[in-house]
Amino acid sequence: MATMRVWVLPVTLLLLVVPMTGCVAMDEAVTDDPVTDESEKQWIEDEEEFIDLVEEGICGDLDGDGEVDCPLSGYVPGTTPWWCNSTGIGGHHVDPAYNGMEKGVLTDEECELLTGEFQDAIEWSSQWPTLGDAEEAGYHMVVGYTNGMGTHHAMLGDFRMSDDDFNVDLPHFRGTYLDTEFNHSRPEFLMYSGEDSDSVLVGFAWLVRSSPDSPPEGFTGGNDWWHRHVSLCFQIEEILVLGGDLEDRICENRGGENVVLDDFWMVHAWIVRPWLTHDDVFTNHHPCLTSEGAVFDEGHECWDEGTEHVGHDIG
Repeated sequence: MATMRVWVLPVTLLLLVVPMTGCVAMDEAVTDDPVTDESEKQWIEDEEEFIDLVEEGICGDLDGDGEVDCPLSGYVPGTTPWWCNSTGIGGHHVDPAYNGMEKGVLTDEECELLTGEFQDAIEWSSQWPTLGDAEEAGYHMVVGYTNGMGTHHAMLGDFRMSDDDFNVDLPHFRGTYLDTEFNHSRPEFLMYSGEDSDSVLVGFAWLVRSSPDSPPEGFTGGNDWWHRHVSLCFQIEEILVLGGDLEDRICENRGGENVVLDDFWMVHAWIVRPWLTHDDVFTNHHPCLTSEGAVFDEGHECWDEGTEHVGHDIG
C-alpha cells in the first residue's frame, strides 16, 4: 500500500479517516452556541469544497488497483457533519437506562472530539479491510452474517470457552479485549459484509462490561446508546453465537449453551464508507445488510431507508 501524506491545516481543518459528507449546507454564520442556535449552524455538504483532496495528496491510488482512494476527508471545526447530529432511538434494543432521553446535535467541542475518536478507530482498523485480512491476522468470527449487522469478528487469542475455568453464568474472557475497558480507537468487533474472505469491512462494535444498571462511559457527546443481551446462545467449542436471548431449551436444541451477558454493553458505529447511517451514526443496524446479503448497489431503495426505529435479531 502506498504511503499517504496527511496535511494539517491550522485551525480550519482536521482530518477524518473516511470521506464523510454532511447534511444541508447553510449560508448562515456559525454561532458560539450550536445547540440553542441550530438554525444558524453551518452544515457540511461536501468536504471537497474545503480542499482539493487529490491535489493535496490526501487521495490517491493507495492499493495499486488503478482507482482513486480517499480514506481521509476534511472536517472543519465550527460545522456540524452528520455524525455529530443523531436522531431516533438507536434501533429496537433500547435499554431502560435511556428512558426519557433524546439524542441530538453535539456542541462544536464535542463534535471535534468525537471526530478524532472515529478517526482513531478507522485508522487502526484499516489494517483489515477484508474478512480474509482479519482472519489471517487472528480475528475469530463470533457472530456469523446477520441481517442488519454483517459479521462480528473479535481477536480472542488463546481464549477458549471450553476451558474448565470458563463459567457461563459469570463469564470472563481472559486474555481478550472483552473486558471493563472502553478504548475508542480499538473496537472489540470488526463487522464484515459476509462470510467469504473477500467480504469488506462495514462497521464496528464495542463491548464493555459495566453495571447492569449503568451503561459505560463511551464516546464523547452522549449519542452512543448502548444495548445489552441478557444472554447469547453459543456453540461453545467454536465460540460462535447461535442466537440471542433464547430459552435454554431452544438453545440446547441448536447445539448450544446460554452464556449470561447481562452486564456486557454493546454499541455500533457506522463510519466506514459507504456504510454510513446519516440519521444516527450509532444505530444498531444497517438497512442494506439484508437477510439475502449485503446490498452494494447504492441506487437500491435500502440506501434511502431510515434507521431510527428498526433493529436486528440474532438467530
